[in-house]
Amino acid sequence: MDIINFFKQVTNHEPYDYQIRAWEKINKIMEIGGRVVIEIPTAGGKTEATIIPYLYQFISNDWKVPRLIYVLPTRSLVEKQAERIRNYIKKILEMKRYPKDKVEELSKKMVQVEYGLEETHAFLGYVVLTTWDTFLYGLAAHRTVGDRFTFPCGAIAQSLVVFDEIQMYQDESLYMPRLIGLVVKRLVEANVPLVFMTATLPTELRKILGIHDEEPITVNPEDTKKPERGEVVVEFKEKLSDEKLSNEIKKALNERKKVLIIKNTVNSAIEVYEKVKQLGSSLLLHSRFTVEDRAKKEKEIDKAEIIVATQVVEAGLDLPNVGLVITDLAPLDALIQRIGRCARRKGERGKAIVVLPNFNEKVSEDFREKVILGFKDIPFENAYVTLVNNKDYGRVIEITIETIEEKKGKSKIIPKKFYIGDLENKTIRKLIENKKILKKKDLHFIPYSTQPYDPLIMIKSFDEIESVSEYLYDIFKAREALDRVYKEYYENNIVPKDYYSAYIYFRELKLFSTPPEYELKARPEMFAMLYPLKDAEEKAKNKETIEFNPKNVIRVGYNWIKNNWEKFDKKFELIKEYGERGWIYSLKKAGKQQPYKIYIIDDKYYSKETGIMI
Repeated sequence: MDIINFFKQVTNHEPYDYQIRAWEKINKIMEIGGRVVIEIPTAGGKTEATIIPYLYQFISNDWKVPRLIYVLPTRSLVEKQAERIRNYIKKILEMKRYPKDKVEELSKKMVQVEYGLEETHAFLGYVVLTTWDTFLYGLAAHRTVGDRFTFPCGAIAQSLVVFDEIQMYQDESLYMPRLIGLVVKRLVEANVPLVFMTATLPTELRKILGIHDEEPITVNPEDTKKPERGEVVVEFKEKLSDEKLSNEIKKALNERKKVLIIKNTVNSAIEVYEKVKQLGSSLLLHSRFTVEDRAKKEKEIDKAEIIVATQVVEAGLDLPNVGLVITDLAPLDALIQRIGRCARRKGERGKAIVVLPNFNEKVSEDFREKVILGFKDIPFENAYVTLVNNKDYGRVIEITIETIEEKKGKSKIIPKKFYIGDLENKTIRKLIENKKILKKKDLHFIPYSTQPYDPLIMIKSFDEIESVSEYLYDIFKAREALDRVYKEYYENNIVPKDYYSAYIYFRELKLFSTPPEYELKARPEMFAMLYPLKDAEEKAKNKETIEFNPKNVIRVGYNWIKNNWEKFDKKFELIKEYGERGWIYSLKKAGKQQPYKIYIIDDKYYSKETGIMI
């Protein structure tokens, strides 16, 4: 059986022309090493284009690599992607005439998920789905003094490694892309076969990742079999009242279509969920659930009629029959991904509503001249633009222009600076409240909070949103637009100091004296963990040992912990000690917050339905 007929049996579909080209290249790098970049619009079948060459080995018995490691940018929807691959494994085992009970048992063993809470990061299993953090620390663990295993590095060296949704490996300082570039260079030198998948990738990001010299596999104009998605009508609304929101949802549900609502923050997602959950079978998904509860929600997502989520569902969510997507304004690449969840199948029709910030409610008419919505509102050309922490205004966009002044018959070039902040900025809010903003001639503002995104990217994206439906279908136009949006972001970015520690690690083969997460960050922001526990205060007071379950952990940003620390009335630190019967866990009163620690909170702050509640 050749790979094309294998694909037909496993998926019940005819392969696209680009998928066949991808299989040929992936087969080649599985033998000799190398890189393959797949750049296809959303709903184009990228996952199958990547994993089929590996899965085909089960039928051909021509094994080039023994393992597939599938790396995702975040923990979101890892379980759903694992279930998708398990279903393909089941079909393969059925083709090989395994009994039904064995099919179920083997498919679970053969496809493993590693979130990073495991002790070893061992990457056992034929197919391992993992996060970027876990992958990095598995790779780093072999150079640590102590009880870290060398096995993960060997497992990676013998695997086909896939980086999915590569465009999401971004942060304000470009730390993660630079770090991935270092990792990629080392893996390529070791002849590890690598595949990168994306629907939207700026040109400069390709360079940082070290994949700019690879010709991407994409849909060619002459292809006869190519992905065709449904039709999406994109609308822009300055405000969506509760009544209009309800009517839009009811209309979609009456047409037997699913609804996906994507908010920029966890709190706003919870707020909307409480408003709409009575309209139909609803599910809330965000980052502040325990590992176990989140995994359950990911598995139940297919059954929900209304899904309310944060950006955790921007990529990797393949739901049939999503007829309505409602999203906050977001960076252009995020918008393309969000709208791309709608009408993913040929023949489907859907609608996406992008809710624009309504500045009429936030500022009075007196301040209109200070308002900046898009970059086109800025009346400067050839300006130097960057994001800074200004001593007077805080975190703002700084625009520097050169002006010519005449003095005593001589011309002199004088740089002038202007600043733009958003409503998250306390200084700007205070100036507006005190009606003193007009006196600041060098200060303008964005009339909404851009959190959690870079304000410069948000105003640059605003200029492009009217063409977002076009970018959904045309990756070349999308790339050109993203290059415009991220131009200043890449040009003026300063290498963060944390990067140099990573550089030393990968260039000088540094031996860590502590676990690598303390010396090598996977992301620019450190994290901590929360653990909801019933009667936590009483257990701490009585010095009771507790039964610790890593699946009940909630991973949150370290800055989030610091900002919200006082909202929890009782906090305890998890203590881990080794006794005669193995590891023993107990509690002690929490002191100063530290990254990577596990803090116990009372379970009154946690709900299985809505997550952490403060």
